[in-house]
Amino acid sequence: MDSNLTPQDRVDFYTQGPGQKFPASIPWVAADDRIYAIWFFGNNYRSKSGYHGSYPPNYLDRITPMFPDAKNVLHLFSGSLPKDPGYTRFDLREDIDADVHGDAQELSKHFKPGSIDMIYADPPYTEEDATKYGVPMVGRNKVMKEIALILPPGGFVVWMDMVFPMFRKDTFKVYGTIGMVRSTNHRYRHATIFQRL
Repeated sequence: MDSNLTPQDRVDFYTQGPGQKFPASIPWVAADDRIYAIWFFGNNYRSKSGYHGSYPPNYLDRITPMFPDAKNVLHLFSGSLPKDPGYTRFDLREDIDADVHGDAQELSKHFKPGSIDMIYADPPYTEEDATKYGVPMVGRNKVMKEIALILPPGGFVVWMDMVFPMFRKDTFKVYGTIGMVRSTNHRYRHATIFQRL
């Protein structure tokens, strides 16, 4: 990742791309030098695949332009994400069409240190969600520890969830957070951006 890019640089990338289509959702950089945004997805919160819990429509179209310097991208808990040469899909379920199958709590068994510089994570949020997927509930703190083993300093994690994952402050810093809501009654999600120290 380009360590010379500032949070404002990343917001500017958004402004030049998705910000033209979604001007009301342009992130801002606050006094604490973190990126913040609220993204409204309207009533259409389901993906084309219909897979429970998949990324909201336009989510990846909005978030990825802020990281044009990402070279080796990993999607944890990839679910129904389609195959693409621009990223690696990782999922526990063997019946899911993923590039790598395994437990995210043992990520370092599958990837070498420094081999991934950008990670998108969208784990099951609750026991109920985990049951729908047919998987055990994720130990968020264990996954963050494993991410720290494969992500180089300066690399990023964008963790979408209903709660804030536990992390070591000497290993990650909070780079920003994006709230995601829709206009009908639904659980509130947020994507927290962490940078590896």
